[in-house]
Amino acid sequence: MEHAARVHHSLFRFYGPLNDFLPYQRRQHSIDYSFSGSPGLRDAIQAQGVPHTEVDMVLVDSVPQRFGFHLCGGEQVSVYPRFHSLVIDKDCRLGSEPLKVPRFILDVHLGKLCRHLRLLGFDTAYGNDYEDRYIIDRGLAEQRIILTRDLGILKHGCVAHGYYVRSTDANQQIEEVLQHFKLQQCCQPLSRCIKCNGGLEQVRKSAVLSQIPEGTCRSYELFYQCQNCQQIYWRGAHYVGLMEKLARIEGA
Repeated sequence: MEHAARVHHSLFRFYGPLNDFLPYQRRQHSIDYSFSGSPGLRDAIQAQGVPHTEVDMVLVDSVPQRFGFHLCGGEQVSVYPRFHSLVIDKDCRLGSEPLKVPRFILDVHLGKLCRHLRLLGFDTAYGNDYEDRYIIDRGLAEQRIILTRDLGILKHGCVAHGYYVRSTDANQQIEEVLQHFKLQQCCQPLSRCIKCNGGLEQVRKSAVLSQIPEGTCRSYELFYQCQNCQQIYWRGAHYVGLMEKLARIEGA
């Protein structure tokens, strides 16, 4: 007669924004995690809904451990999010080092966020036909941060830089991303095309008169053109609104 696999238990506690991924009744509480065999920390954490890309440090019985550490039962596990104001010893840190130049690739759910990021000057790859594998591979090849509303993408073991966008509102999403990655001082408005991600250059008004509405010609003097798709831009209402939002974020 075959014997049932022995069930083990470890006590997990998730801190800070990692609780966003947990069922409401488990948030801010110690969780009895049951398992058979000897799973690694990464698998145990992701099995509870938390993607590894959001985790920066794990203590097992108060000792820092890597994702490859295997549970055997009886451990007390503390899981911490990425820190921005606290310096962690590199030997304790699980997350990848932040990229020196923040560049992004977005999933199909974040088209409006893409426009906002590009308007603020961030190199942002996006296509409404991008599949998960393509996003992961391109993110790795081009050192891009994956922004997604799909937890499955972030749970792939090869993903080094990724963030789950909590908000479903585009206006709130740009605030969330700017604050999470501390990007307020990195913005370069009207330096990138919101349609194709190409670079913008300022052009003479006389050179684009035939390509812009008559009313726009009367109202604006500064114009910019994409060096890739030739789209024309000016500091219209959308630009002004986003600049006001950026100012509020910086002053918060």
